[in-house]
Amino acid sequence: KKLFYVIKRFGGGGFFSNLLFVLNHLIISEKFNAIPVVDMENFSNFYTENKKVNNTKNVWEYFFSPVSNYKLKDIYQSKNVLISDDLFHKNMEKNYIRKKRLLLKFFKKYVKIKKKYLLEASKFANKNFKNKKVLAVHWRGTDHKVLPNHPMPPTEDQIFTMVDKLIKNKKFNKIFLITEEKNNFDLFLSRYKNLVCFYKSFRTNNRSEFDDYNRKNHKFNLAKESLIEVLILSKLNTLVCSKSNISEVAVL
Repeated sequence: KKLFYVIKRFGGGGFFSNLLFVLNHLIISEKFNAIPVVDMENFSNFYTENKKVNNTKNVWEYFFSPVSNYKLKDIYQSKNVLISDDLFHKNMEKNYIRKKRLLLKFFKKYVKIKKKYLLEASKFANKNFKNKKVLAVHWRGTDHKVLPNHPMPPTEDQIFTMVDKLIKNKKFNKIFLITEEKNNFDLFLSRYKNLVCFYKSFRTNNRSEFDDYNRKNHKFNLAKESLIEVLILSKLNTLVCSKSNISEVAVL
């Protein structure tokens, strides 16, 4: 007699695009008074690995607790099951800021990040930010230069002008840098040197290496590194960035 709502997005987008998609469908599930479950096991996405990670094949559960207490195998044997499609529709929120109170409400209710990732982010912050005034910089590159319906990343001149101004006027003495493009990373380090700290994440100038790179659990690690960088970012108060899901979810 229970009504279940299976949230799935076959293929999907980036890690935080998929999270926003799930939040939208959690809102919809409550409108139906349905019990939600996230299925990123039977419906794969960019981050799916061939073997289990953290004892699961469900990409959602690599990083988060299940959103309800029911197992997929039981739900798919039930009588009343709704299954989402894969698209963002016009009545769904496509960014984290416009209806942030609503999204934050559902985030707090359903999204439980696994403790080890929270601890790793806190450990990094405690080590690098203590007694420092820290400026955050997210300098997006690679695919954002060519993806349709995405803002262009800032130029070198735009980033450096803003960072220099903030260091001078606000007396920042540490910079936490996030960038997935190695050229951006090298340019930034050559200019600001030991002012910069960063989480050790995958960086490349070759877009195809995000899809195919020879390291164990590469897709999982891309998502894990992005999640931890956002958790670290969320601890800081001043951010230089262009518009992206990474900057918006950190603000949320």
